[in-house]
Amino acid sequence: MENSEQGQSYVRQYEDNLNKYENFCIYLESQLREVIKEMDVSYYELSYRIKTLDSILEKAERNSLSMSEIYDVIGFRIVTLFKRDASAICDVVRKVFRVVWESDKAEGKPADTFGYLSVHFQIKLPGEWLHAPTTRGFAGVEAELQVRTFSQHIWAASSHLLQYKMESVIPYVMRRNINRLSAVLEIVDDELESILKAKEGYQSYLLETSCREDEQSEILLDSILLEHILDEVFEGENKRPQEPYDDLLNELFFCDIRTVGQLKELLSSELESIQKKEDRKKKNSGKAFYSYAGRLRIAMQAHFPGIYEKMRMEYYK
Repeated sequence: MENSEQGQSYVRQYEDNLNKYENFCIYLESQLREVIKEMDVSYYELSYRIKTLDSILEKAERNSLSMSEIYDVIGFRIVTLFKRDASAICDVVRKVFRVVWESDKAEGKPADTFGYLSVHFQIKLPGEWLHAPTTRGFAGVEAELQVRTFSQHIWAASSHLLQYKMESVIPYVMRRNINRLSAVLEIVDDELESILKAKEGYQSYLLETSCREDEQSEILLDSILLEHILDEVFEGENKRPQEPYDDLLNELFFCDIRTVGQLKELLSSELESIQKKEDRKKKNSGKAFYSYAGRLRIAMQAHFPGIYEKMRMEYYK
């Protein structure tokens, strides 16, 4: 920096606070994960970074900023697959944390505006969180938090590397392709939402028709039907957030279990085998041990011992 005395002041402030920044990041990450877990919302990435000293000095000099005016020394990012999840996380951030400011980069954006943008927050910990000895030192510490979908993340990462954040600096011959990329990424987000809505509609239909077993018995299994039937049989006990339904379907097909009726018959005939294994595990832990996948695999192994072992040798060798 031109003013070496000012530069040395920045260095001292940064070095004096670096340990606090690191501890703050660890604490805030754990709180964000817990809050999102309670919401039962899925996300692709939750990460953070602390700006390097060189980056801070360069930004301060470029924009004539004091250390206190650099708001993104600590930066967090949450990336979701679906727009609804990003929106839900934004809502809980507003509810749980002290929001210093918020910027929805896409809000009010004209249809032909360059770029595909996300939501940025500047946040602090709530006052009541700062009473404990372990958090008292975080008073006044702020973090920038970006919430975006995976498609928005692709746009942000590529625009940073290729330096096309501002349309005015892009050669005219490139603008059409870059605008097409932005439009395609928005379409990806919209189509993912459409697929999710279709899945939810199918699940609702299954719930409405589940009482008419005669209409379902000959229906070919798919991953959503499989989840629905396991929900009916095991009533959600020890259901994992990401059960391997596709793998389980392949294993069932190998055992020639292809319809709803066949699957229900298999589970009904092997409930005792499943329960015996579960009871042995519960003696040690006192709680349910096997997930949906574990219980279904117990049933297949008990009912088709030779076939199931052959399948395991072929698929998982």
